[in-house]
Amino acid sequence: MLDHEDVDYLKNLPYCYEFYLSGRLVRMFHASPTKINGFIGNIDTLDRLYRLFLPSENTVSKNKADVVIYGHIHMQFMQRIYNRTIINSGSVGNAIDVFRNDKKDGNVRNTTCANYAIISGDYNSKDYSNPISYELVSIPYDIDKELLDDDKNIEKEDYETELKKGKYRDMTKINKSFEIRGINPKDI
Repeated sequence: MLDHEDVDYLKNLPYCYEFYLSGRLVRMFHASPTKINGFIGNIDTLDRLYRLFLPSENTVSKNKADVVIYGHIHMQFMQRIYNRTIINSGSVGNAIDVFRNDKKDGNVRNTTCANYAIISGDYNSKDYSNPISYELVSIPYDIDKELLDDDKNIEKEDYETELKKGKYRDMTKINKSFEIRGINPKDI
């Protein structure tokens, strides 16, 4: 559905963005500082989570970040480790939750929203004494209307499951990732 101009535009986007906000180096990327599609979730080893803050050949600076903002896993969360902040902004319209259990699940509309993050502070300031705030926002939207506009999607049934049930289409892949990290998917 993308034309050549769209593809060229996407190919030429920078790998990451960096800026200072109220004294913190904020780094934003899709999945990780090293890989465009690496899976690092909110339940992961501290070592893997810490790697989100480290510079790589893809980052603008060679400094450790104070705040990282990423997406890729389509699951909104904020976590602090080692006096640093990890934010996953979620997904604008295709939010999922990989931690599912029929006996424990709440209302799926808690997940199936359009998500984004707002961070506020003094832009381009390296002064830590200035305040900074983080807000995770989830907005319900008309999923049925979105699906009506999706007549060219070759994975329409899988996409509909993700949008309406907030459940990733290939849990086998996710469960294997959990097992590698020592998490038994049956315990979730």
